[in-house]
Amino acid sequence: MTSSVSDIFPTSTYTVQDKCTVKFGQEQHQAQLSYTLYVEPGKKDTGEILINRSNLKVNNQKIDTKFLEVSNNYMEALFPLVCKINKYQFSIENIEEIRNRIRKADVAIHDLYNGEAIDHISTHFFTATQTDEKLTSFIRQLHFMKVLEYGLQKFNPKKQYETSWKVLPVGTTEWKGDIQYQKDKNILSFEPKIDNAQDIMNDIIRYIHKHDYYVSFDEESLPLYADFQNTINYTGKTGRIKEAEVSVCIEAEDKFYYLQTITIETK
Repeated sequence: MTSSVSDIFPTSTYTVQDKCTVKFGQEQHQAQLSYTLYVEPGKKDTGEILINRSNLKVNNQKIDTKFLEVSNNYMEALFPLVCKINKYQFSIENIEEIRNRIRKADVAIHDLYNGEAIDHISTHFFTATQTDEKLTSFIRQLHFMKVLEYGLQKFNPKKQYETSWKVLPVGTTEWKGDIQYQKDKNILSFEPKIDNAQDIMNDIIRYIHKHDYYVSFDEESLPLYADFQNTINYTGKTGRIKEAEVSVCIEAEDKFYYLQTITIETK
């Protein structure tokens, strides 16, 4: 990329709203996260971008349970993120530093808490981040990171774009489509098609069986509805986002339903 980091991501503060509904048969789960993102260029001529997160709330409330606090303490260890832009994608530059923060967070957590639930959270987090490759992938799959990366596509001369989106808790969807950037309106839109429908259907079925949800699969074939819509409105010539919204919906008749909508706005 020929543009400087400050041209791509000038110092910006964003508010983030992340709403998700997941339904297995008649059993439904809903959650809403909100937080602040602070994005700024790193030291001069390093090509680095620093990303920090603060003020996390769950369902409009400050964290007030031990289990949410423990989960958040592991997540907080990821920040600040130090990134560079490589072919209109993020590379994570401070993996070893993050790894050290995770170790310290783990020690502090186990000094305060113990029990099966705490061990489950710890095991799940370390399984997902146990190697540098897994930790890098874990960070890059965070939904706000995906939205910020979509914002980079304003500068990408190639219109064909591939992306992935983690559908919690069942699996990862893959998507392909064309990016449309309207220069006169300074708006980017992206409505790709799913590229691994059968894989995600298999993931859904496996997850339902594994966790014994009361859902039957008597049909010989089951259609999967998949929709991905992304719109980004910029503030000017840079990549600073005025407002972005990504909505991902996956539905398999009355067996499974997933809807996630994440919005990012300049504060």
